[in-house]
Amino acid sequence: MNNPEAVSGDFSPVMEYLRQLVEVTGPSGSEEDVARRVLELARPHADELSVDTVGNVVAVRRAADPSARRLLICAHMDEIGFRVRRVDEGGTLRLEKVGGSDDRILPAQRVWVRTEEGRIPGVIGTKSAHLLTDADRASVTPYAQLYVDIGARSAAEAAAMGVQPGDPVGFAGELTELGRNSGRYTAHALDDRAGCAVLLALLAGFSGDARPPVTLVAAFSVQEEVGLRGAQVLARALPAGQTPDVALALDMTAADDTPELGAPTLRLGAGPTVKVMDFSTLAHPAVRRGLLRAAQTRDLPVQHELLKGIGTDAGALQYLGVPTGAVSVTNRYTHSPVEVLDRRDLEAAQALLLGFMHDLPETPLDFLPTP
Repeated sequence: MNNPEAVSGDFSPVMEYLRQLVEVTGPSGSEEDVARRVLELARPHADELSVDTVGNVVAVRRAADPSARRLLICAHMDEIGFRVRRVDEGGTLRLEKVGGSDDRILPAQRVWVRTEEGRIPGVIGTKSAHLLTDADRASVTPYAQLYVDIGARSAAEAAAMGVQPGDPVGFAGELTELGRNSGRYTAHALDDRAGCAVLLALLAGFSGDARPPVTLVAAFSVQEEVGLRGAQVLARALPAGQTPDVALALDMTAADDTPELGAPTLRLGAGPTVKVMDFSTLAHPAVRRGLLRAAQTRDLPVQHELLKGIGTDAGALQYLGVPTGAVSVTNRYTHSPVEVLDRRDLEAAQALLLGFMHDLPETPLDFLPTP
């Protein structure tokens, strides 16, 4: 499953972080390997580093001024995936969904099954084209009827490979550039390892003696895909005195610029999005104004996001009681094994957040602007 050409090219730091993050498997509730990778990558750049009881990783890079404002930016580590529901007598695995995958795209996908002993490869089985009936061609197989083939001939062989009910299952793949020099990359779990990569790159920009203009609290959350649960824990459990002045979610959003969708509103390559609204939150007006101002003064392209069919950790972070908003990167084919992003959007999201951080000491945060 390794493509030697997948990681070629001159990668910026954020793209290199992304390459490393999509290598690991971490569906919601089983983000351990992703958390270990994030800890490894964040450790050189953090003043404080912790993992809470549900698995959220929090890295803090303090401003030189102890009284500086605090900015919390949250990106989620989990991906959509599955758990092994049971092992059949013939050695195939039945699945339970974790997060919102689409039954239409599941057959014939390569997957990793993560056991206590390590990952093993498998494929989601599909009926051979030579054996299809007319009814088969006109229907979608429900996920509960699908199975994973790991090469085992019996349940005993599957057990000998280390597979148990409850083991996490995720799509397999690596970060690969489409075409030649397109700057557009595909992988599973870009949602939201791409956001995590931007957050790591922001931290890395303040290494050594460099200090951010505000204290940066970089939170890598768990279980976003099943109800923003990790961010809810963050919002409820921040210690006294550590409440941020501003909270942002950093996530992916659905591009609608493919041929079957008609007139697009969110495009790849047109810049990161500044959240206006989704089903989980309405962005705080001061945060939205600050983000748009940061983009305008730095000549960064941005898009305005109004998408009721999506939610982000901002929906939980707003209960901190502080101005809250979100920045997203457009993503084609979301919640599939072949998500696609444009690296320019990812790098512009990093530049936008960096600009917002530099402006934040003087940014008005009142709900009503001062006359």
